[in-house]
Amino acid sequence: MSHQALAYLPPKDGLYPSPLDRFLPPFPKAVISTWLKEHTKQGDLIIDPLGSNPMLALEVASANRKVMFARNNPVLWLILEVLASSPTEKEISAAVSKLLLSRQGGVTLEEQLKAIYISRCFDCGESIQPDGYIWNEGAVTPILKVYQCPACGAQGEKPVNDEDIQSLRNLGNIGLQRTRAFQRAASDDEYECQTIDHALDCYLPRSIFTLMLLVNRLDRLDVKKEEKLLLQAVLLSIFDDGNSLWYWPLRDHRPLQLNVPSRYFERNLFLSLESGHEKWQSPFGKIDVCYYPQMPNTEGGICLYQRRLADQENFLADLMPQACTTVFPRPNQAFWTLSALWSGWLWGRNGSIPMRSALARRRYDWYWFAQAISSTMIPVARKIGDESTVFGLFPEATANFYLGLSCGMNTAGFHLDGYAYRPSRDMIQNHWQTGSKSTDIELPDIRKLIKDLLIERGEPASFNEFLMSVISEFFIQGAIAKEISQIDEGLLKQIQENITLQLRDEHFTLAYATNQPGGSKWWLVDAREAKSPLAERVELFIKNFLETHPNVNLHDVERVTCQEFRGRLTPSPELIHSVIVSYSLFLEPSRVEIKLRGQEEESQRISDLREACILLKKTGKTLGFDVKGPELGVIEWRNEKRSIISRFFLKSSCDIMDQLINTPEEEAILNIFVLPGSRSRLIAYRMREDPRFTSALSNNWHFLKFRHLRRLAAMDNLTFDLWKDLLDGDPLLWEAPEQTPLL
Repeated sequence: MSHQALAYLPPKDGLYPSPLDRFLPPFPKAVISTWLKEHTKQGDLIIDPLGSNPMLALEVASANRKVMFARNNPVLWLILEVLASSPTEKEISAAVSKLLLSRQGGVTLEEQLKAIYISRCFDCGESIQPDGYIWNEGAVTPILKVYQCPACGAQGEKPVNDEDIQSLRNLGNIGLQRTRAFQRAASDDEYECQTIDHALDCYLPRSIFTLMLLVNRLDRLDVKKEEKLLLQAVLLSIFDDGNSLWYWPLRDHRPLQLNVPSRYFERNLFLSLESGHEKWQSPFGKIDVCYYPQMPNTEGGICLYQRRLADQENFLADLMPQACTTVFPRPNQAFWTLSALWSGWLWGRNGSIPMRSALARRRYDWYWFAQAISSTMIPVARKIGDESTVFGLFPEATANFYLGLSCGMNTAGFHLDGYAYRPSRDMIQNHWQTGSKSTDIELPDIRKLIKDLLIERGEPASFNEFLMSVISEFFIQGAIAKEISQIDEGLLKQIQENITLQLRDEHFTLAYATNQPGGSKWWLVDAREAKSPLAERVELFIKNFLETHPNVNLHDVERVTCQEFRGRLTPSPELIHSVIVSYSLFLEPSRVEIKLRGQEEESQRISDLREACILLKKTGKTLGFDVKGPELGVIEWRNEKRSIISRFFLKSSCDIMDQLINTPEEEAILNIFVLPGSRSRLIAYRMREDPRFTSALSNNWHFLKFRHLRRLAAMDNLTFDLWKDLLDGDPLLWEAPEQTPLL
């Protein structure tokens, strides 16, 4: 295969939680630190020129490397500064208490905030602080409130009452507060002002009133510098809690545009303030932070620098970063616009200046992204030297922005040296190398790239998988121009149309419709060169690994499996988990050790297969059939005319595709795989993900679990008709019936 097969690095225990994490590019735990341990040494200098997620800098520093982190967005700087100081819950709560106890006109802020959101329990009439209110887009009053009453225990969604409506009216005309919110971030540019105004439309009047009350009170509060930083951090979280970009019912949602949902949730910002400490706990402990040109004194520290400094000749004059690591963010109009707004609220007009460029644009395409990546990375390529490596993560990857990212890196002076793609997580991991690479502007043969991918996988692939693979191969093979001005803005469309043209050739591929999000999948008409299905190879590898490594954890298994199946063959975590569950005692993701079940011992499985063989032969003879077949091979039941009635394929694993596609299709014959019930989840996974596999099974194939065979063989007065009726009585994924069937 022509592509460079990079081993995908799986995360340990998922993603890092962080403030505003619904806007930041997802950052998986321990991926960057694992890469650093393999490619750098303690005390090395690492640079992150994009600075899109502060958790990267914190993890690099905690791995005892110095990291230079680009500071462009003031909001991200605040997150990094506060998390690096590792404040305790007590410290944050103490600062919040000072804010809540501050007085104006003899009334504390806490009393004012409680009065804004106070309501009554619908059931008992006691005063409550509701979690929030449910709104329909465009409505002037909420439709429901959500709470848990401490007096009577009533909870959930309840109707609003006249008092709730009146409390909104009591706020009066909030024009002054909205003007204040606008002016703190506005510029002299008319279009930028329109963008700010659009962002304010994502806040309800009560939220704007409350937020400006908090901002004004913080401005006048006399506290230490460290306490003010903590309060700014808490208010930043509340700025996000206060907008109307929260779906109801609440769900995982990553806003990319400033579009208010048709039904959304208004949070009680007093409760948000009280619980503000919960979002600002760091998993790393205290980490030194300094500002360029000062560098960290310790092996693991963070140096913040203004991104524009990278263009200066003397930038890093006496320093040479040993590597570059970064998280490539998808363009996010919502976050960048809100960052400008929030920066203005926290630091005034000057605070929002670094984000002004975001206010001048509301749409971002792949070509814009290419230009942005190129301009950011060109000075980095000059500073880190020849043959230096950039390890980049691109979560939430889409084909259009992946093309933009790749064009940007390519034109900045980097060539793609390797990639690993995990479609189920929309995650691409890349190695980019500095130094020249020959460029052949003639595009590679897309038909061959499609065929190579399918042959390697041994399974059908989706259009998006073809597209991602083709884009990667273009850059691996140096087929894209090195100058941004030479790249056609219609390049993405050209690639898509070429792939579509190949897939429409009925002599080349077959299309399978699926219910999966990626749509149809395609397979080769001539598949003689294809390898066995990836799922079967992964199953065999993990089974053999568990046999020789009796005490391992989930991350160990994922890591070695991704090292074995690299690049575009990176198996999904769902496949790996399905295999593990099929063979081991693994029950929960949190379980530390994974051990093969006792019945997975080879001697035990051979015994099970022999028992199944004996039962099938005995049952077949009882039903009046002539039984043929070796002890552990294919068993046939034949009628008095010597015609095959049923075939039984005894299997201890799920490597069954060869039998599926090579067994003659005969409608009158029942073809049955006999296998352990623990393989059910893995078979079900393959049926969901591989439409070729599912299509082949539809040709009168059945599954019979060992346990169900034992039950059937033990039945009195069993007839062949009853056998056929009960054959599928123990389905792949068993669910408890609502009522016990009467037989």
